[in-house]
Amino acid sequence: MNKHERKVSHMSEITSTNACLVIIDMVNGFIHEGPMADASIKNIIVNIEELIKSFHQNHQPIIAFLDKHPENAKEFTAFVPHCVANTSESEWVEELLPYQNDVLFFEKNSVNGFLAPDFQQWFEKAPLYQQYVITGCVSDICVLQFALTLQAYIHQHNLDATVTVCEDAIATFDAPFHPKDTYHTMALAFMKQCGIHITTSKEITL
Repeated sequence: MNKHERKVSHMSEITSTNACLVIIDMVNGFIHEGPMADASIKNIIVNIEELIKSFHQNHQPIIAFLDKHPENAKEFTAFVPHCVANTSESEWVEELLPYQNDVLFFEKNSVNGFLAPDFQQWFEKAPLYQQYVITGCVSDICVLQFALTLQAYIHQHNLDATVTVCEDAIATFDAPFHPKDTYHTMALAFMKQCGIHITTSKEITL
């Protein structure tokens, strides 16, 4: 039986051998430097770090997306240029570098990591995990789009899988046109409405 033949079952607890940790865009360009950085996002690093340790200790896969764009990226018609390839903005944050050997990285050139070619190739060949635990930034753009697309894929194919988002391990930026608390809450509401499980990092049990 392949992944497209399984039926959906919603789970409230993660058990051994059935979870995949997803870390989205924990790069310098959203936290430490650049026009889209917000230093407050670093507050979620400690929770992501604990999840990485737990997943690694329990031999569960960990994948991460790195926002990395060419200088002429089409996305820059919608957002200010950021995280250009071969700049420090596109590099994983220093705080998580000790764990980089435990992580499989995918580069992305859009707000939706699900569309990244290398990820799609991996996803097609990887086992179907019963839980995909999503963390990272930013809540209302890249996290939201990946979570909703993965959830839609699961629904389309009636898969036996659940998407979980840790609300204390995702964050968004603050700007005059973009109050972070409002957009963070809105993103959580959208995801919950679509059947995504919203929890905290401390409630993840492997």
